Amino acid sequence: MRLASRWLLSAVMALTTLTASPASTFAHDTKVDWKSVDVPAGEGQAERARALRGLLSSAAKKADFGKARSVVLSARVVQFTSTTRGGVHRVSCTVVGRVVGGPTARSRISFGGRPSERQALEKQVLTMVANGVVGRLAAIVRTRARN
Repeated sequence: MRLASRWLLSAVMALTTLTASPASTFAHDTKVDWKSVDVPAGEGQAERARALRGLLSSAAKKADFGKARSVVLSARVVQFTSTTRGGVHRVSCTVVGRVVGGPTARSRISFGGRPSERQALEKQVLTMVANGVVGRLAAIVRTRARN
């Protein structure tokens, strides 16, 4: 009986290994180069640009660009607002990303929270919009590689 249960456990483990997602199991290391990350002039522009560049790089490390070995991308913040009305602080952000020499992707989000947590809310919105635009750009790169 012990031998049968060991064999069954081994068979289940082997099947799990064989049916695991090949994208995550055999992921390629894609070199992502951010040609430019543009943020409109205004209060906190330098900090916002530095934060967005880091968030985009972090999102790109987690993204699946398929078989591409190297990708050149750019990003531009089209709109960023951070306002307080009543007891709610609302942050809205729109980022347009581009595969250099290819199509663009747009990510937009608007999020609200406590006015006392303005900085955390702005970072959360930038993180979400960066993940969205990088995910869409990765899908574009994968699709272009297939064609």
